[in-house]
Amino acid sequence: MEGEQRETVAPRPIPDYRTLRGRPRKQTYRGANSRHLEPRRNDTREFLRMPDCLKPSVTILLERLPPEILLKILSHLDAASLLSLSHVNKHFRHLANDNLTWHKLYMADLWWEELRFRPSNYSEASAAADAQECPPVGWKKKYLWKMGGQEFCKWKRETRDFDPLTGLPQRMGHIFRNINVWWELTLQDSCGREIIPELRGVSVFKTSVVMYWSGTHLVEHPHVRNIRLCTLRKGTVWYTLVCRTEQAPARFLGKDRRVQVVFYPPAFVVGFWRSNKSVAFIMVSLHLDKLLERCLLGSPISLYWEPEERSRAHTYTLHLGLHDAFTDIMSACFHPVSCMPGQGDMLELRPINRGDLSYYRKVPGDIRLVWKSNALEGCLENCCMMTLTVVEEAYKPLWCVSTPVCIRPISEPQGGPSDNYLGGEHFQLVHKDARGLLKMKLVWVREERQVFIIVSLAVSVFAGLQNSLL
Repeated sequence: MEGEQRETVAPRPIPDYRTLRGRPRKQTYRGANSRHLEPRRNDTREFLRMPDCLKPSVTILLERLPPEILLKILSHLDAASLLSLSHVNKHFRHLANDNLTWHKLYMADLWWEELRFRPSNYSEASAAADAQECPPVGWKKKYLWKMGGQEFCKWKRETRDFDPLTGLPQRMGHIFRNINVWWELTLQDSCGREIIPELRGVSVFKTSVVMYWSGTHLVEHPHVRNIRLCTLRKGTVWYTLVCRTEQAPARFLGKDRRVQVVFYPPAFVVGFWRSNKSVAFIMVSLHLDKLLERCLLGSPISLYWEPEERSRAHTYTLHLGLHDAFTDIMSACFHPVSCMPGQGDMLELRPINRGDLSYYRKVPGDIRLVWKSNALEGCLENCCMMTLTVVEEAYKPLWCVSTPVCIRPISEPQGGPSDNYLGGEHFQLVHKDARGLLKMKLVWVREERQVFIIVSLAVSVFAGLQNSLL
């Protein structure tokens, strides 16, 4: 129901064994194959953070070493480092896919899976024989399957029934309230330091999920260099990259008496205290389309990706939601919406035409972005989260976006079918990305009850073949 308070899922308490980076320490089997590799793996991460100008020379020196020595070095790396190394060139890709290396990593990280089936006289020679019997890249696939694929298949059965209005599985809210992962956000400053704030809660809406974190005084506004969001599977050291900042510049959203809010594309909303410029809070809004796959089937170094197949449909369904991090402001569905040809591969959809009063929609709640930080809270006027879903006839989402938006005042239109709201204040909301363009015009009506009324809504969608990560 519009305007109702959404259920907020508080995160489970974080165990004491979490390290400075927020991940549980590795559970190592103290037997013939036990290895204590955390210091060495930290050195590997330092190499990966090395300036790009120095990495080619180091890579050339490593390539001159015999394969046996390189395999010995690679046996001390973790899964994320091996995946990163496989992207260097064909030579390192072949070495990073070595079965024996991944077998040792599997036994170190998932020893409880194989311990009950291991004979009492199991030795290093037996491990090498097991690794050689497996087909090429077999142990790597088995490792990745145990880390993410098995959990994905468990929840995939819950996504069989689709909502015809959104094109999304009906039980996505239930899935993300019970999924066996931590949400971990990492802030990196201009000096390379990484800070992990505390997760405060998760709110699940009909087509999106919003997470919010507490602030930190260790990072200030001008020094935020990188933000990334990962999911960490509970009980393991495996984490999946879900979202990270792009090269696009940050965009100022607004401010109130205490904070100023900045948007870092594609999904990070960061509030900074106006007094000392430190981080007050962080919000992330993600669309539910393909979010389960992105949380479980990605890797620590790259986002989940899958090709898209597009076909031209005659009618579409458009679902539009406005909300903040805690409550719904408006939820509206337009079906069917006829398609008009646009320029090139663009499709023009007009759910609300100016002058047609029968299609006008009221916005029952105030358009504002509520924020909370410890004991303080506030709101940004004329700013909120927008979730848009354009669905084809066969329940296939064509354009999905969840992003913060602001409404800006515009001059009152002169003449034309201008609505019976010439006395109100006129506003416009515009969102544009690589997939499409949305333009919405609203009127602030002061009669009886002060509300916004949507008097025009136009959506242009790129219908060509394109791969989208968000």
